Amino acid sequence: MAAFDSDHVIDYAENFLVSYGAEDWSDADHHNFEYEIEQIVDGLSRTLRKHFANWIRGLAIPLLGTVPLVNCINRRAKFLNFNYTPTLQALYGVQPRQVLHIHGSAVDPDSLIVLGHGWERQANELLSRQVDEDTDTRVAGGYRLIDDYFDDTFKPTETILAQNQAFFDGLADVTDVFILGHALADVDALYIAEIVNKVPVTTRWTISWHKTPETERNRFSGYDLNAELVRFAPLSTL
Repeated sequence: MAAFDSDHVIDYAENFLVSYGAEDWSDADHHNFEYEIEQIVDGLSRTLRKHFANWIRGLAIPLLGTVPLVNCINRRAKFLNFNYTPTLQALYGVQPRQVLHIHGSAVDPDSLIVLGHGWERQANELLSRQVDEDTDTRVAGGYRLIDDYFDDTFKPTETILAQNQAFFDGLADVTDVFILGHALADVDALYIAEIVNKVPVTTRWTISWHKTPETERNRFSGYDLNAELVRFAPLSTL
């Protein structure tokens, strides 16, 4: 969705931007430009999000005993979960109150499933900034629809952090942090940095790796931590 081409959408919708002086003008032409844009952005944001959420909620959790489990899971721990599914609750017996699904929970029908995050549109990219007193009101309305699409679809990580600050503020007594099955991609770096800032400096860190540890080592090296308190291990051994 980050590859959304607003210029292409506008070019397409301009086919329905009929001149006010056109011989075949009708009242519908007041709205056709905005309607076409709305159909596109609605399909990309709300409809796509709905289908994705339905797919996530339809995923079956493996039955206990049919898949290998991670041994280091402590049911009394606090969990920051980037996974939408209730795997922790179903396979490890973790109470829901112990888990923060930072991007939404598949089992909560009212939970907002976050598809796009970690990317923020700059002020100079807002189409509405191009609107002035000479702008066709239909064009201005279309620009606002596109700006709203980006606001609705892409949630800046700072916003998500602020909405869940209580969880991070509650990490002051954490002695061990396990990062399991996470790629440590830049898009989630602010979450990791917030944990680093909130836990004691004496906290021990364990980061799992899948094939080789080099990627995780490189990505984790940017955090201000005592290297002696950080270890990397294959997920299968934890």
